[in-house]
Amino acid sequence: MRREASLKKYLAWLPAVCMAAVIFLFSAQPADQSTETSDFVSQLLLAVFSRLGLLEGGPEQYAGLLEALSLPVRKCAHITEYAVFYLTVLHGMGQWEQKRKPWLIKSFAVTFFYACTDEFHQLFVPGRAGRLTDVLIDCIGVSLITAALWFRFKRMEGSYGVNGTNL
Repeated sequence: MRREASLKKYLAWLPAVCMAAVIFLFSAQPADQSTETSDFVSQLLLAVFSRLGLLEGGPEQYAGLLEALSLPVRKCAHITEYAVFYLTVLHGMGQWEQKRKPWLIKSFAVTFFYACTDEFHQLFVPGRAGRLTDVLIDCIGVSLITAALWFRFKRMEGSYGVNGTNL
């Protein structure tokens, strides 16, 4: 029984490790390949918008819009992938920590550190650059999730009493 509990604690990190690998693989793409991926997503969005009747014609008629969508699609991808990574780190951390608030901060720190190392990694990828602004963009979703959970736990703390044993 004890061995199963210990194994469960280690396996809880598997989603975070997998997500870190996915982020690493995306970051290892040279700039032209990364641009192709984001352009594909932008084209897909335009096709969906067209199909829903929000746009007249087909995606091929919207070269300017495709170009305008490129940056927001790329930055939303950063925000999303790091938000998912953070949630997987929270899950792993939650198996080891008893109180919720400390694992929020530790999980945030792990995610922020990984974002920094990811940008460093991109310095060595052709056509890519490591930017502090990308680290900050990566952490937008993480910050929003952290704040929401923090306030939720704070509100729960008030309903459980002063001792905060459930946090």
